[in-house]
Amino acid sequence: MIRLMQASDLKTVSEIENLVQSHPWTQKQFEESIAGYLSTVIEQNHQVVGFCILQPVLDEANLLLMAIHPSQQGKGLGYQLLDESIALLKNNPVQIFLEVRESNQAAIALYEKSDFHQIDLRKNYYPNKDGSREHAVIMVKACSDDFSKLFK
Repeated sequence: MIRLMQASDLKTVSEIENLVQSHPWTQKQFEESIAGYLSTVIEQNHQVVGFCILQPVLDEANLLLMAIHPSQQGKGLGYQLLDESIALLKNNPVQIFLEVRESNQAAIALYEKSDFHQIDLRKNYYPNKDGSREHAVIMVKACSDDFSKLFK
């Protein structure tokens, strides 16, 4: 089941974030996301196992953060969560942007399955724990037929 994130979800969402991110969001950032963005969670057996945070901006949106608990990855939950979260956006975006670590091939494959296309690369964008830097892949999803023709 996919639903809007609530304050009671923050502990679990923060735990998932800490499992999957090298530089996780703080509890305060998650609290602010409930008020300011479209923040959703996906449940399995009444347990939150993933979350998605989308930022509507005029006629666009940004996918700020998304994660599925490692024990639940590879089951199609990320695809379902992303697809249904996008459908909940009230601004009917023309396009949706995201950035993802170049090494995160599982996420890139998910985004490509969801019709996102790479449009750019931010070099040395993400910090790594060892002090090195990693490129960010910039992707976009066209949400209207006319706009999507630009990427074919």
